[in-house]
Amino acid sequence: MDIKNNILIIDKTKEVKDAIASVCKETFSIWHALSGDEGLNLTKNNKFQIVIIDLRSPSIKSIDMIERMKAENPNICVIATTDSSNDKSAVEAIRRGAYDYITEPFNSDDIRIVLSRTAERQRLLEEAGKKEYYRELSIIDGLTGVYNYRYFYEMLPRELERAKRYPQEFSLLMLDIDGFKKFNDSHGHLAGDEMLRKLGHFFKESIRVVDMVFRYGGEEFAVLLPQTPQLGAIAAAKRILNLVRKNLTITVSVGISSFPSDAASKEELIEKADRALYQAKCLGKDRACIYGSEEAV
Repeated sequence: MDIKNNILIIDKTKEVKDAIASVCKETFSIWHALSGDEGLNLTKNNKFQIVIIDLRSPSIKSIDMIERMKAENPNICVIATTDSSNDKSAVEAIRRGAYDYITEPFNSDDIRIVLSRTAERQRLLEEAGKKEYYRELSIIDGLTGVYNYRYFYEMLPRELERAKRYPQEFSLLMLDIDGFKKFNDSHGHLAGDEMLRKLGHFFKESIRVVDMVFRYGGEEFAVLLPQTPQLGAIAAAKRILNLVRKNLTITVSVGISSFPSDAASKEELIEKADRALYQAKCLGKDRACIYGSEEAV
């Protein structure tokens, strides 16, 4: 069912349906429900984006239906119909979530204008949704579901500027899978891809909502920790290490650097987190190191 070309009319008579159909049957397919329950079932099963509800029938409980439909689908456009002597009900319908209303006696031009305006709104919402969808696709790593390398280099300068402006501390974790080449050679690349997916999931599970996980390279990840000093970054690294140890057959190593204690620029921050990661590898892997320390934390 093409939801863009369908209108559901909820009206206990055929009066509203016939009036709408006489104007727009060439443009829209008209669906008709005689009761509120029937109308709600149709909206759930068929995902209508434009629904017309007659306010004049108390049995339909139109105002309650508008609220229920909007709760289930905030983008749904509800048009209320009423008679010209009862504009207050139409105003109340709009206050409770309706997009527009049409009054009886029905005028063909009024119907065309309202439906045209409503259809255009739905088109704009759809376009906005597509832009957000493609924007999301462009910043997400397709394999792991975490943010990608390009988005890391977009967000790191923003976080750095915010930390300088207020001022605030923030930290960077660089993470690398221990012995990933050996794992791939032993288990195959499909198993390696599955391991990367699981790691992306566990990394996201172990951090706060405000933190961000990125796939930095093949088996390397980065985590931005806003408003987080070195001690907070150490705690986050330990959570990640423990979660991986408990749930996976591989381990990871972590390098930590913080602003402003370790670095004043994004390049410095990355370089020093990488050095700390190298130190963690040299000390035996499956551990975290902070920049400038010869011991694991």
